[in-house]
Amino acid sequence: MPTIRLRSFHAPALAGFLLATLAAPAFAQTATITAPPEVTVGAHFPVAWTGPGADGDFISIDKVGAPERQYGTYKYVKEGNPLTMVAPGQAGTWLIRYRESGSPYPVLGQIELTVKGSTATFEMPSSAEVGTTLTVHWTGPGNPRDFISIDPGDASERTYGKYAYTKEGSPIELPVPGVAGAYKVRYHLGVSGYPVIGSAPLEVKSVSASLEFDAAVAAGNILDIHWQGPANPKDFISIDPAGAVDRTYGKYRYVKEGNPVQIAVPDEPGTYLVRYHLHSSGYPVIASREVRVGDVTATVSVAGPVVAGEPFEVEWTGPDNPLDFITIVAEGTKERIYGRYAYTRRGSPLRVLAPEEAGPHEVRYLTGQVYKTLASVPVEVVPGTAKGSLRVFLSQASDSGASTAAIDAVEVILDASGSMLQRLDGTRRIELARQALLDLTGSHLPDGVPFALRVFGHREADSCRTDLEIPLAPLDRTRAASTLTAVNAKNLAKTPIADSLRQVKDDLSGASGSRLVILVTDGEETCGGDPAAVIEELKATGFDVRVNIVGFAIDELMVKEEFERWARLGGGRYFDAADGESLRGAVRGALATTYEVVQSGAVVASGSLGGDAIELDPGDYTVRVAGRDVGAVTGVAKDETRLVVED
Repeated sequence: MPTIRLRSFHAPALAGFLLATLAAPAFAQTATITAPPEVTVGAHFPVAWTGPGADGDFISIDKVGAPERQYGTYKYVKEGNPLTMVAPGQAGTWLIRYRESGSPYPVLGQIELTVKGSTATFEMPSSAEVGTTLTVHWTGPGNPRDFISIDPGDASERTYGKYAYTKEGSPIELPVPGVAGAYKVRYHLGVSGYPVIGSAPLEVKSVSASLEFDAAVAAGNILDIHWQGPANPKDFISIDPAGAVDRTYGKYRYVKEGNPVQIAVPDEPGTYLVRYHLHSSGYPVIASREVRVGDVTATVSVAGPVVAGEPFEVEWTGPDNPLDFITIVAEGTKERIYGRYAYTRRGSPLRVLAPEEAGPHEVRYLTGQVYKTLASVPVEVVPGTAKGSLRVFLSQASDSGASTAAIDAVEVILDASGSMLQRLDGTRRIELARQALLDLTGSHLPDGVPFALRVFGHREADSCRTDLEIPLAPLDRTRAASTLTAVNAKNLAKTPIADSLRQVKDDLSGASGSRLVILVTDGEETCGGDPAAVIEELKATGFDVRVNIVGFAIDELMVKEEFERWARLGGGRYFDAADGESLRGAVRGALATTYEVVQSGAVVASGSLGGDAIELDPGDYTVRVAGRDVGAVTGVAKDETRLVVED
């Protein structure tokens, strides 16, 4: 028995539906078949049956006069009653047969079926330019698997080009081939051999394009490319290896993104091609020009040995192309491998966190595209001084966990920008953030506390939009859960931290007393705003608000330090979370009362009352809560130091 099966589809309405059965067959009839006496080629129609119904029994549509053991398309009777079957693509008289399983597949019952021919017609332009879209109005049977395609003029019926199913309606849109010439638009029945029941000629005309740009550019630089061409929605311009075939391409931009388009040239010097590709089969090239990519150099320098686990400064010179960065790796590490890093766009010198492991290392300047080393300098990482630790508790609650601050209203600002689609241990960052906030709103926020939720990045791609998804109201845990569950990150969406913080005063204007903002983000501001200035302005108005920032999967030391500065300006604390578990803990910790650790008049660390211990260098410190000195700590040592402050 063959393994190919006829697919099952819903039968269309059949005008004048008639039932017919074959009388007095030349064999002992032990099964019956009921079906329309007449259908059109390729039509889907119902076939009812009676018979043994054994596993392996099937109903087939066979040619008249074919030997009994031969059969055409079929369906097993166990698939239903009635079955939906598909008429052959050839007009004439056929037999519908009930067959018993097992060779030679004896026929237990049969009826005749008349299959009528059908035609299709088209209304459409007689010509179109390569790479455009052709609108085709059609008439025809419209069977579920029928399709219309643009085919080479000499193509056989069973071969076809780009197509659309007729079930999509009339008109349909078809992509025009990328090679000029004579073609045909054809209506194919969705049955074996894809017979054609209608066609119309189509002349595909060629188009041209032109490109203008600087013919020589330094490796990794951004190239401005001015273009002229058909500007079809998905046409694109790319920088490709010399000699590349049309269908291969490198970095690209869609022409719809503007004129000029900007593309970073490769990091490796050499001769490349800037090409205009049509977005059609094979991505045909209609314009091409050479660009010469020149070599670049860089330098890095580090003053003396660096201390394990401590920040150090790196002076550098170099091209400072987008995403170029400085990294520190163990001596002899293979090319294109990196460790802790900082992007060159942050200036010189850069601050980088040294590895925890002492020993010989290298500081390298790497390009942002292929991580090519442009410069390297050896550096020794030496062991650091043993750290001390400090935990601070409120009153006598030393064993009861973090002390929740008195909060009159809470607003969560959630980053759902494109970077939140990245995965950590197989799970998208946005999903881990959602779980942490569901935990917060489900059980850790006080009952009935005024609550608001603002989200950015989830509504529009390539956008700086920020939306208040839950206006301030007593916490409704069910609503918070359903709203958070519906939030998903949007690819290429940006990170408007400053604008989101600017809305806080309006978002929380209905609350009085102490207000708390918890910002959960995995990246820095990308919409040109100045979050520090916005926070300072907010505090300068006398608005009582504390801003805690939870940084999720932040790798760069300088970004963490920037977030710490913003949080201090907002009277809050920065929480660092590397994975989903620590994110849940950080979000919970953001509800706690915070304290600052001061040495020589400068804030050197912060923590949560009753929360985890913080690391400090050995020394003497003052602890401050809400701007008030609450205790002194002398000689913080390796063993944990505890301080209890009065409520």
